[in-house]
Amino acid sequence: MRLSVLCVFVATLSGVQAGFISLPPRTTESSSHSNSFVTSIPSLDKREARKKAIVNKQWLKDESERIHGTDDEEAPPPWLRTIYGSIPEVVTPTVIGGVTFSTRPPETTSGTEWWITVKDDGSPKTIKPKVKNGQIKNGYPDVKTYFETATTIVHKQEDLKAHNLKEGDVVNEVIMIPEDDTYVKLSPLMRCTPDFYFKRGVANVEDSEPFCRPKDNAKMRVGKTYFLTWFSRFYEEAENVRFHYAYVRERLQDKGMKVKRDIRAPVKDVANNVAELSPEAGSSKGEVPGAFFTSEWTKNDQGFFPVDIQKEWLKGNVYKKVLIAIQPDTVDDDEFSLLKAPHLVVNFQLKEIVGKNTKEMRKQMDMPGNRDDIYYIVMGIPTLVVVALFFMYLFVQANKKQRDLSGLRKPRKSRFGNMGKYSIPYAESDIRKPSTLKQL
Repeated sequence: MRLSVLCVFVATLSGVQAGFISLPPRTTESSSHSNSFVTSIPSLDKREARKKAIVNKQWLKDESERIHGTDDEEAPPPWLRTIYGSIPEVVTPTVIGGVTFSTRPPETTSGTEWWITVKDDGSPKTIKPKVKNGQIKNGYPDVKTYFETATTIVHKQEDLKAHNLKEGDVVNEVIMIPEDDTYVKLSPLMRCTPDFYFKRGVANVEDSEPFCRPKDNAKMRVGKTYFLTWFSRFYEEAENVRFHYAYVRERLQDKGMKVKRDIRAPVKDVANNVAELSPEAGSSKGEVPGAFFTSEWTKNDQGFFPVDIQKEWLKGNVYKKVLIAIQPDTVDDDEFSLLKAPHLVVNFQLKEIVGKNTKEMRKQMDMPGNRDDIYYIVMGIPTLVVVALFFMYLFVQANKKQRDLSGLRKPRKSRFGNMGKYSIPYAESDIRKPSTLKQL
C-alpha cells in the first residue's frame, strides 16, 4: 500500500513538472477564440514594463508649487509708503522659497492675517488663523518683550514734585522701548525667540541658542529652499552675520543609520576630520579653514537666512552630513572656529523620486484576459493537487496501524459453526450444535 501511494505521488509530481516545462510561451497576438487564454496573455517584457515606475516630473512640480510655492512665481508690483513720518520709500516685494516678502500690509488688522511658520526641517508652511468662540486660533506667535529694549529713566523729586517723596529723593524707572519695526513687519515669517529653542545634548537639557530652526539632523533636500532662523538679539553688537558650511565625517558605525543620539558630540569628536571642498564640489571655497561654502553678509536683525542645497555639494553621494556655523561681524576670521561657534548639524540629501504609471500602463492593466492572474491559476491548480496528494500520503501513513481489512477475504468465525453459509464441515468439537445445522 505504501509503495503504491508513493508511486502515485511521484507520477503526479513528474506530470506537474512536465506541464510547467511544456507551458506555451507568452504571446501578444490576439486570439479568435474567447476560450483561449494562452494567446491573450501579455508577453514577459510587457509585464516587466508595467512594474517599472516612471517619474512624472510635471506632477512633482505641481505638488511642490502647491505645498511650498515656487521661486518663479511673479512677485507683486512695487508700492509706496512713508517712513519715519516724512520719508517716502518705494518697496519692492520679493519671493524667496515660495514666501513673498515686503508685501503691502493691510490697512486694518484683526489678528487673522496669514503668516508663515518654519517647520522642524526649515521648510515654510502657511498658517491661516481662525476665530472660534470669540478667540483667535493659530494666531501669530507672541514675541513678548524679547525685541524690546529696557531703558532706565532717573526721576528726581525736584522735577516730579510727588506728594509721597521727600526732598532730594531719586526714583529709577525701567521702561521697555519697542523696537523699530519699520522693516521687520514686512516679513510674514515667524520670528525666532528663546521660547522656540529646541533641546539638544545627551540629556536634552541644552538649548539650541541662538537657532530655532532647522533642528539637528534635519533632512534638507536638493532643489528646495529652507529657512534658517536665529534670535537676532543673541548678538547685541553685531550688525551683520554670515554662515559657513563644512562637511562632517561620520563614524563608520553611524553611516546610513538614523539612530537617536547626541548630535553635537560626534561633531566635536571629529574636529580634525572636517572635510575640505573637493574638486567635484565647485571652485568656490569657504572663507575660513574647513568650510566649503561661506554665505554673503546678512543683516542680523533680519533673523532668517534662506538655505538652497546644491547637488554639487553632495559630491556624488545620496546625502552628506553638514555643519552650519554662524559668524557675527564682531568676530574676525582669524579668531573664528567652526566647532566653537554656535552651529547646527543637518543632512543635505537628494530628493526622493516619486513614481507614477502612465495612462497607457493603467489601461493595459485594466484589460480583461490580459493580466497575470491567468498564470497564477495555471500554476495554482497543479500545486494544490500536489499538496493534496502529499497530505493524503501522510494521512495514510499515520493511520496504517488502525486499518483492518481482514473481513474482506474471509468471514468472521462463530462458535456455532458457519451457520450453513459455506461448504465447510462443522467442527466435531462443537458441543452445542444448532438443530437446524445442515451437515454436508
